[in-house]
Amino acid sequence: MSEHLTALENAPTGKAATQERILVAATGLFMERGYERTTVSDVAERAGCSRATVFWHFSDKGGLFREAFHRLLQPFRESIDRDLSHLAPAERLDAQLDMGARFARDHTEEIAAFVRWAIESPSFRDGVVTALLDLNQRFTGALTQTVAELPRASGDPQQLAMGLMLAFDANLLLSVFEGDPRRFEQRSAAIQALAALVSGHSDA
Repeated sequence: MSEHLTALENAPTGKAATQERILVAATGLFMERGYERTTVSDVAERAGCSRATVFWHFSDKGGLFREAFHRLLQPFRESIDRDLSHLAPAERLDAQLDMGARFARDHTEEIAAFVRWAIESPSFRDGVVTALLDLNQRFTGALTQTVAELPRASGDPQQLAMGLMLAFDANLLLSVFEGDPRRFEQRSAAIQALAALVSGHSDA
């Protein structure tokens, strides 16, 4: 979790930065310990402020968790929403899957935390799962649109995109539990080969 500590150390000082410092501290602690084992006092100590200050900004620990979770999801949303319309459909499909794989590779700790929260935090399980399913559906929608534009694709675009998404999801979950980067890369290459079949460019 060194990147979260570094972010806290590099956060600007002063009154205007207090909320950001609290969120940085809370995000790191929730990822390290989970929701149940993180206290407001822990967050306040790491953020360098009082418990009263944390409550003033976020009202309760639940509100703090929701804000921290939203903060962690933002890069995922931005990655999915990236405009790749300038690419030809086959190139775009490769780029979308490669972007997803690179993001999963670079954010393993966050993804592992999401899975852990969905399993271990009854109070927020529904909210976490709903948010993750929304991201999943948005990515599937982006893939479906791309597949529908492939001139050589054979089959229903939604079914083909869902097949690619299932392979992507499986690789993501296996990487969390397995922890072997080499296996992740092997499966990512297999997904790209599957995408070449879908696009009709496997003979290229």
